[in-house]
Amino acid sequence: MRHAVRGARGACAAALAAAALIGGCSRKNAPQAAPTPTVAVVDGTAIPISALQRELDRIRRGAGSQVVDSPPAAAKIDAKELPRLARALLDPLVDRALLVQRAKAAGLAVTDAEVQAAVDALAESARASGASFDERLAQDGQTAEQLAEETRERLLAEKWVADQTRGEKPSAAEVRAWFEQHRSELETKDEVHALQILVTTAEEAKSLLDQIRAGALFEQLARTHGRSPDAKRGGDLGWFARGTMPRQFDDACFSLKPGQVSGVVQTSYGYHLFKVLGRRGPRKRALDEVKDDVARRAFADKQAQAERQLLEQVRKSANVRINEAAFALLH
Repeated sequence: MRHAVRGARGACAAALAAAALIGGCSRKNAPQAAPTPTVAVVDGTAIPISALQRELDRIRRGAGSQVVDSPPAAAKIDAKELPRLARALLDPLVDRALLVQRAKAAGLAVTDAEVQAAVDALAESARASGASFDERLAQDGQTAEQLAEETRERLLAEKWVADQTRGEKPSAAEVRAWFEQHRSELETKDEVHALQILVTTAEEAKSLLDQIRAGALFEQLARTHGRSPDAKRGGDLGWFARGTMPRQFDDACFSLKPGQVSGVVQTSYGYHLFKVLGRRGPRKRALDEVKDDVARRAFADKQAQAERQLLEQVRKSANVRINEAAFALLH
């Protein structure tokens, strides 16, 4: 009997050993999920090739770096240009990874509410352009969750940079130096002060032009017949510089002398009549006239320079490894 028990135990042990061996072999032979290809490793943080491919796809659509921008047509990328462009697009991804790491190390965080507000703004922009937000996400090969995570990282990086580069307002000397350096940009261009009457048909415009030539007041006809928002002001467009209005406006108004009325001008808005009230040529402006604008722009330039220097410092201390073979996976 004892021999039988020992035999049974031995058989059980052998069966268990065989099962373990078979199971081990099965696990070894089972196909494993392929790791996600990585195009770069930034201080231990992997950047998947899919992230770089997504940026390339956005460029093809002419969408830049915003997932919701809707271009008129897809941009074509020459095969020879693909490697150069891919490397240029990889740099911002590397920078963001570095900045996110620094932000987390500094204990900074982005709330769910901040992320949701940013995503909502993207969705609203998509709707305003007539595009479906879900379709645009699909074009990017991205889920809403992935977009939220990408947005969180972007906001976190921006928060750390802002925290590190919180600079002082430019001094009076810096404002003066910026003004002297950019004086030509601040000069006013040719400007004209004009009135308009906008109507929907050429016949009505011609009738109004005849009345003006017969002595009717332009401003009064603008108020009673004009279809544009400025009609209630007698069609007053105010002063505007060359190049700031539609080309047809410039062609008509800058060819007239003060007091003169144009012929009928057709645009996508309808049919216009213009009357020029005044003209003034380019002129240089004194610092006192543009001091607030100069101070704002000088501060923005100072901030941008500080951000560039910060990024250079972060890059110098970073360990960035590029997987050259991964570029062959891009299309």
